[in-house]
Amino acid sequence: MKAAFVRNEPAIKIDSSLVIADLHIGITRDIWEKGISLPSQVSRMAERVNSIKKRTRTSRLVILGDVKHRIPVASFQEEREVPDFLSLVNFRKIVIVKGNHDGEIEGIVGKIPVRKSLSIGRYCLTHGHRKVATKKNMIIIGHNQPHVKLKDEMGAIYVEPAWVQGIMKDGRELTIMPAFNELCGASIVNEQKFIGPIAKNLLPSARVYLLDGTDLGTIDRLPRFERK
Repeated sequence: MKAAFVRNEPAIKIDSSLVIADLHIGITRDIWEKGISLPSQVSRMAERVNSIKKRTRTSRLVILGDVKHRIPVASFQEEREVPDFLSLVNFRKIVIVKGNHDGEIEGIVGKIPVRKSLSIGRYCLTHGHRKVATKKNMIIIGHNQPHVKLKDEMGAIYVEPAWVQGIMKDGRELTIMPAFNELCGASIVNEQKFIGPIAKNLLPSARVYLLDGTDLGTIDRLPRFERK
């Protein structure tokens, strides 16, 4: 059993499971409070998930943390939109791995199981904001919402979501997933340090991939964009 990136999507297929991370349902309210009005993203995200399900022929959805956005408790919008999203995705089996934004998520999602981590074959899946006790040699997390900053020949700068995959100090392999919600913030891998007790142990020889599979090389060889 091997995990496979879904081309052009921030999703992983492991056997019959489709894994996505960092939905941040309800983030549009925070954006609205800053003066920008956006429609709910629930229907759009559910349509994307259902499309990926069809492509990958998976039967179980694993949400790798931060289903909702507001910390610590849910807003009224999240109390409505999280169940709406879960009812719109065409999966009979859904598992939520709890993230740092998911305070009291159990009271919103009904009978859907909520766990601190999940094992699938050789892999341990956890959100990434806390340590996890596991004997698995391959760990998959979200939490960091990795992006890479690139500059073209004309000097224009682009920021693209990215996968990060490499070896940690203890010799285990780590994969960091990009966020499924495109409105989430970005952690720039060639500008910032990773956050969380797991990702901070990743060696700089980790490789960075765009969603289309383009291998950009290792983090330590990428052009640096240090924050001033």
